[in-house]
Amino acid sequence: MGNTVTIAEKKHFLRWFLANYQLQSREAEMLMRYMMTRESVLRRVHFVENFRQLPRVIVVSTVCVQVAPFRYYRRNKPVSTDVEQAFLDLYQHPDEDVYVGLYFKDRATSAPYASVLEEITSNELEPAVKEMITLQAEWIIDQAVRGFQRAKLMEEVDRALDEGNRRQFLDASRRLIEFDSLTS
Repeated sequence: MGNTVTIAEKKHFLRWFLANYQLQSREAEMLMRYMMTRESVLRRVHFVENFRQLPRVIVVSTVCVQVAPFRYYRRNKPVSTDVEQAFLDLYQHPDEDVYVGLYFKDRATSAPYASVLEEITSNELEPAVKEMITLQAEWIIDQAVRGFQRAKLMEEVDRALDEGNRRQFLDASRRLIEFDSLTS
């Protein structure tokens, strides 16, 4: 985790949240209250905004937004709308982290919400996702380097044309053609 939020801070936030917002699902509210009263569970709860690729996610929304009332995501399993399934999973796997995404009015400007948000570090992503990100980063860097090298060769060709130097032009053009044939 990038930043650590204490159990007391999470409990205080949930108390504030449930006092100020009405959830679309009564069962989801009961689940949130259960999490709030169990320190062992709350220790593993992380409030996040971006929960793609995370292993276990609960998404809850309030009546003031047009988002599905409740969703439970578990790696390699279908998305569920069953709060009881999420509760049982929390109960049966208390040692696993659970990531909570909340949708409510003014969440983008809510100081209490911002105070409990946690950033997900790359070591919490699945290895396959990390590998894909690494490959994409390498490809982007490679493309940038190739673009820079090609631009330098083009400048040499242009300079030779501007100077009217036939020998430099032919040499620079040959190197540009070779470069293009190697990188395509």
